[in-house]
Amino acid sequence: MAIYEKHLVRSNGLVNKECRAEKLNQKPYCIWLTGLSGSGKSTLAYATEHELYKKGKHVYVLDGDNIRQGLNCDLGFSNVDRNESVRRVTEVARLMVDAGLIVIVAFISPFKTDL
Repeated sequence: MAIYEKHLVRSNGLVNKECRAEKLNQKPYCIWLTGLSGSGKSTLAYATEHELYKKGKHVYVLDGDNIRQGLNCDLGFSNVDRNESVRRVTEVARLMVDAGLIVIVAFISPFKTDL
């Protein structure tokens, strides 16, 4: 644990995940698609997003290539960087689910510990 972490306190607002889900009229969840590069993860993710959207669902795709152009632009492809990349996108997906969204992650998850 880093020295500063012991001083952090999680704060909770007055609106929780259940309230947000009720307002959006949906159950928030995350679908994680993983596979090798070029295996069709993004294609499947965007097709699924479109079908859920047509049904009135609030849905968002976190695509590995898009994430690497912003949030993870400082990371390479070493094992350490890949682990950090998965950690970051996992946290973003968790926050989005907490916000009441359906999240589809299309991401290479190269290690069994990531699954």
